[in-house]
Formats: sequence, C-alpha cells, structure tokens
Amino acid sequence: MSSATADDGHFVLPAGLTSPQREAVTDPGPLLSVLAGAGAGKTRVLTLRVARRVHDASAEPEHVLVATFSRKAATELRRRLYGLEVGGIEAGTFHRIALSLILRQRADRRAAPPTVLADRRPLLSRVLGGNSAKPRGAAARAGAPTPPGPGQPSVSQLDNEVGWAKARMLAPEAYEDAARRAGRRTTASPVAIAEYYERYEVLRQRQGALDLDDLLWRCADMLESDTAFADAVRWRFRHLFVDEMQDVNPAQFRLLGFLLGDEPDLFVVGDPNQSVYGWNGADPTLLRQLPELFPGTRVIRLEENHRSSPQVVAVAAAALGSAADGAPTSSRPDGSVPRVVAHATDDEEASWVANQVWRAHKPGRRWSQIAVLARTNAQLQAVAEALGQAHIPYQLAGGEAGPASDVRAELTASAGEEEEEEGEDGPAGAGPAESGADGVVLATFHRAKGLEWPAVFVIGASDGLVPIASARTAAQREEERRLLYVALTRAVDELTCTWAAAPSDASRRSPRQPSPWLAAVERACASFESAARMAGPEAVSAHLASMRAQLDAEGLG
Repeated sequence: MSSATADDGHFVLPAGLTSPQREAVTDPGPLLSVLAGAGAGKTRVLTLRVARRVHDASAEPEHVLVATFSRKAATELRRRLYGLEVGGIEAGTFHRIALSLILRQRADRRAAPPTVLADRRPLLSRVLGGNSAKPRGAAARAGAPTPPGPGQPSVSQLDNEVGWAKARMLAPEAYEDAARRAGRRTTASPVAIAEYYERYEVLRQRQGALDLDDLLWRCADMLESDTAFADAVRWRFRHLFVDEMQDVNPAQFRLLGFLLGDEPDLFVVGDPNQSVYGWNGADPTLLRQLPELFPGTRVIRLEENHRSSPQVVAVAAAALGSAADGAPTSSRPDGSVPRVVAHATDDEEASWVANQVWRAHKPGRRWSQIAVLARTNAQLQAVAEALGQAHIPYQLAGGEAGPASDVRAELTASAGEEEEEEGEDGPAGAGPAESGADGVVLATFHRAKGLEWPAVFVIGASDGLVPIASARTAAQREEERRLLYVALTRAVDELTCTWAAAPSDASRRSPRQPSPWLAAVERACASFESAARMAGPEAVSAHLASMRAQLDAEGLG
C-alpha cells in the first residue's frame, strides 16, 4: 500500500482534516469556490483536491492546469503533489500559461516566437528621457510632456502605473479617467502618466516586443479570434484550479474565461481578508462575484486558523473590525497575550525591538524563527542598524516573487542575467554575511504574505504608515487594513505591535498619531490581560468564546 492510495487503489484522505476541508477536497461538483482564511490550509486543500481527482480518475493529470500566484507557489504545489504520487500536471502563473499558449500557437503556424521584455523599465527610462518616438494620438493632441523636469514620475512609478493599467485592461487613452476614479497618486498628473504610457506603447510596438503584462492580453485575444486553437486548448486543459483567487486582476480573469469551456470545471481558493494587491491591479470583487459569474458555483468557507494561537487570531480579527469577511477561529492551544508598545522616536523603537528580539531568541529557537515586519522598507533600515549594533544576525524575507516570476526567471536566465525578485527592495546593506545563514527575518507586510514565524514584531504602526499616507480612497484604506491583518496573522505564538510618536529627526516633521486600527488591537490585548489576571487559562478560553459571541452580535462575524 502506498502513502496516497489504499490496497483497492482508492485515494486515502490524510487524518486530521476538518469537516469543511474534507468537504472542499471531496465535493463532486465541477464549480467550487473555497474562501479560506489565514492559516486555514488552503494550499493543502487545493493540493489534496487535485490528487483526489487524479486518483479517482475524475481528472487526468495531463488535462489539469493550475494557476498560481508565483513560481515559488507552483514549485511548492508540484512538490506536494509528488508526495501524493501525482505528476504530469501543468502549473504556473497566468503569465506563464499565456506565454506557453502563445508559443504553441506560433509553433503550429510555423511563426517565430515573440520578443518578450523581461523588464520594461529600460524602455520606460528612455521614454522619460525623451528618447522615444514622436507621440501620437492623445499625446500629440495634448502636447508631449517635457522630460525631465519637476513633477516627472520616477521609472518605478511609471512602471507601476503601466502595470496597473494593463492589469485593468486600460489603453493609454482610458488611463486618465480610471486613475482619477481610483485615486492613483504619483508625482506626475494622470494626463502626464497617460502620455508617457502612450509613448512607451509606441516605442514597444516599433521594437516588435511584448512586455509581461501584454502576454495576458495577447493570449486572450488569440483564444477569442482563433476558434480552432481555443477548442484544442480547452480540450487539453479541461480541469482548472486557481490559487490566491483574491489577487486575480481583470486581464487574468479574462484569460481564465477563455480557457473555460461551455461546461466549466473550475476550483478556486482565496481569502477576501488577504486581498492586498489592488494597487497592482487585482480585483478582489471577482472572488466574491464568482457564483454570479458562473452560476452553480458552490461556496465553502474554511475559517479555522491552524497556524496562530487564539489570542493572535482574535487580535487580528479586531484589527479588521467590520471589514472582516467571515469569523475566523483558531484550532491551536492558548498562547501568550499580544502586546502594543508606544515609543517616542523611530530610533527608540528600533533599539527596543532589537532588545526584545534578543529576549525572544529562546533556547531551541533559531534567529530565523523571529520576524520584524514593517509597511515600508525604509522603516526596516533603523531596525537593521539596531540589530547590527547588538550583533544580532538578520536577513531579508524572500516572500512571493510576484505574478510573473516564472516568466521573468526564464527570460533573465536565457539572457545570462541574474534574476531580480519583483517587489520592494530591502534596506540598503541588509542581509547576513553568508547566503543561507541563520538570521532574524526583516520583511515588508507584502513580502511577509504566505510566510509565518513563531515570534513576530509588527513595527511602525502609526497613522501615515498604517495606513500609508497615499491611501486616500475608502477602497485604498480598506486594503491597507487588510494588509495589517496579513502582517498580524504571520505570528504563530508571540505577537508584538509597536509605533513611534515621531521620527528621530522630529524637527523636520510633525508628531504622529497611532494607526486608527491600533486602538481595537489594544482593547483586545487588554481584555486578554484582564482575563488572565482574574482567573487563569480557563478564563482566557471563556473570554475567547465571549469575544466571538460579541463579534457575531455586532455583525462583525
């Protein structure tokens, strides 16, 4: 008997699955949406469902396609499936799927493969430097911008805006209105960004190149126009699985729609409370609207957190407040009471955190089991310096490398270049002296997504940072709130939140206020401390039940 099948050949579900998890794995329906909270085991459920369907012959591995958020996620999925005696499935990001289909169609037509830009920033730099082709259309009518000059966006800003526009399927002429409605803010006006975007498109097209976001558009257009090829693709990939559905953008969803046939076979997992990529074009409403978009879709909720202590789960839920989707609970034993600590300055906060990190390094606990999380990389610099002064090793979190990581890795490798991870860079000069060395993990909230540590310090929780000052619209602030939730739920047992009332150079900036969501966190922490002082562990458990009942009564559950 193998590890995955019994003597009669049937797939054996592992012990310990909860009833909702088991239901998500075994449900016979072709359309299923699983809303899985933080630590609820969504990757395990997705993997087991693929394995169950392959082993019971309701799906053949060569007809299975799994869309993941990153190369790392695809690699982890294959590793888990290999342990369940399943191989031969195709898994990758939407960008990887799009590129492979474009290459296949061109090969069928004996056409040359497309030129794909691993990084569009060099072209954007030329656009900003005025070295591009003469503008046309809206840019010509409005008058080309005068680069460089005051109010000109950085290459990084323009890259973000072009990526956001393409994820939302916005051509240059549609960018201005959409950006204003969405509250997009850069150092340049929306009309200027639209003009730069159009100039970039002219230059890219004259070079006959596609950028990574173009792959999604081009593949969907191809499936829409080439009926015979689309039918062949749908025959090949009859069973579709999508991970991190809350982070899917409209361009990806359009491609998904063309991949599905008249009788769709679709399984998705996602968590509305962890939708934190709206700034990059993701549309979390697609996950919620799936039953309307695909009638007959069944929704199953996984709300039990198997990672974090009840105290961490309750505090994180308090931070979400009325924005919470569902009522998360914990299956783990009681843990320590989370803390909220205020400091006078950033330097004082950094020194205090370094001291507490030293204390958290208990016998048997590696430095890498401790993490310091911040909203921005700049905040991590002071902590890196304080850790260095205390002779505490540290490193940068790898995290998810981004939604086109598998395509970018291949293109950069073929060009003989080292892959540069997508996302925010770490603090200057940070990281251990030797690769792979044990060290305290420093990460932004975004980089921490999908990771976990026994002890977590969430620092810099002041207004203007949590939420970030550039978050002006209600939707942007709600996303910032969910991002705080993501950071808090990275903790397994120990959680500490800190904030500083002023920057170290207080003469240059006005004093700060704590994050508007920190008060709810403090109240939850204080209530746990009070219960623990009054009657010990039994009272803490009773208090948890009371808090859950109160959240339900207030309509927050």
